[in-house]
Amino acid sequence: MSRCCDLKREKKNLIRQIQQQRLDLSESKTRWLEKTACIDRSWQMVLGLRRFLVLCSGVMALYGIRHPSKLIRWSRIAFGAWGTIRLFKKTFTAK
Repeated sequence: MSRCCDLKREKKNLIRQIQQQRLDLSESKTRWLEKTACIDRSWQMVLGLRRFLVLCSGVMALYGIRHPSKLIRWSRIAFGAWGTIRLFKKTFTAK
C-alpha cells in the first residue's frame, strides 16, 4: 500500500509541476510577444510593401544601367541621410 501511495503522491507532484511549467510558458510567451510586437509590425509592413519594393528595385536597376554615376551619387546621399536620421533618433530618443 505504501508503494501505491508514493506513486500517487509522485504523480500529483509531477502534475503540479507540469501545470506550473505551463503557466510559466504562457507568461513567457506573453512577454515575448510584447517585446517583439514592434518587429512584427515592421515585418508586416515590409511584406505589405513587397510588391512596390520589387518594382522600385527593377526601376533602380534599369536606371543604374543607364546612368551609373548618378546612381552612385544618389545612393551616397541616401545612405548619408539614413545615417543622419539614425543618429538623431539615437541622440534624441529618451530611454
